[in-house]
Amino acid sequence: MIDSAAFVQRLNRTKSITLKLANALMEGLRVNRFDAQETFISPGNLPSSLYFIQSGIVRGSIEGESDKMTTWFKQEGDIIIPQGLFNQRAGEEYISAVSAKTVLLALPINHIQKVLESYPEAKELFILLISETTLNGQYREKLLRISAAKDRYAFLSKHEDFILKRIPHYLIASYLNVTKETFSRLHKGLDY
Repeated sequence: MIDSAAFVQRLNRTKSITLKLANALMEGLRVNRFDAQETFISPGNLPSSLYFIQSGIVRGSIEGESDKMTTWFKQEGDIIIPQGLFNQRAGEEYISAVSAKTVLLALPINHIQKVLESYPEAKELFILLISETTLNGQYREKLLRISAAKDRYAFLSKHEDFILKRIPHYLIASYLNVTKETFSRLHKGLDY
C-alpha cells in the first residue's frame, strides 16, 4: 500500500507545495519492497528514481579495500536522491535495504521531468531536496574528521541515535570507520 500522505508531508517539511503539485507527484509513485541486505542500486548503473522510505532502513556504501564502506543510513520518512539521478550519470555507490521488509516509494526520473515541465514551482522543491542531500554529505564529512573513535561514537550517539538502536553493529563499525572489535569496546564503554 502506498502511503502517499506521508510522502507529501515529508515534501512539505522541505517546502510547502500546492495540492496540484502534490497530486502530480503522487501519480508517479511506485512501491518497491526489499529484503534485508538486498541491493537495489549498484555502481556503474544509472539511477532511475528518487525514493521515499515508507518503512525500514536503507544504507549507502562504496567499495573499500576489502569490503563495502558505509557512507550513510536513512530511515522511515527520509528521502533518497541517488548520485547522478538528475544528470543521469552512473553513480559510485551501492544502496541497500538494511532491515527486512523495507518498503520504498519510488518516483521515477521521467515522471519527475514531466512534473518539472508542467509545474515551475517544483524546481525550487527539487533544488531544496538536493541541498538537503548536500548537507547530509557535509554531516558525514564532519563525523569522519573527528579523530578519536570514541568521540565519533559520542557524536553519532548524540545526532543519529537511531543507528545505534536499529542497525547491526558490523555496519555501524563500517560507518564509524573502526574495526568491529573497536566498535564492540566503544559500545560497551570500554577502553579501546
